[in-house]
Amino acid sequence: MALFVIDAVQFNAENDQVEKVRWGKVRGGEVSPPAWTATPAVADVGMVAEVIHSGDEVMTLFTTARGAVFGPKVHVVTYDDGTQGIEMEQNDTPERSLRDLPAI
Repeated sequence: MALFVIDAVQFNAENDQVEKVRWGKVRGGEVSPPAWTATPAVADVGMVAEVIHSGDEVMTLFTTARGAVFGPKVHVVTYDDGTQGIEMEQNDTPERSLRDLPAI
């Protein structure tokens, strides 16, 4: 199982669903700074859904005054129109949502 992190997002024109992410694969356990195995790249959210369905883990990564910190995991959701997207799992930390990540 691989670990991927999302550090930036782009919402659709309606501003209600993530359509692109900047993400990359990291070595587990190394967060600040993250040990990227490749330079983070922009991808459609469908690619994130595929990775999750294949059994890999996807988390969020936030930059704070103390350095980078992992946020909640991301999971796949299916919208009313049948398309798949992503959302974060429950989160007790204010200011750590997909909307709080930088824009691509």
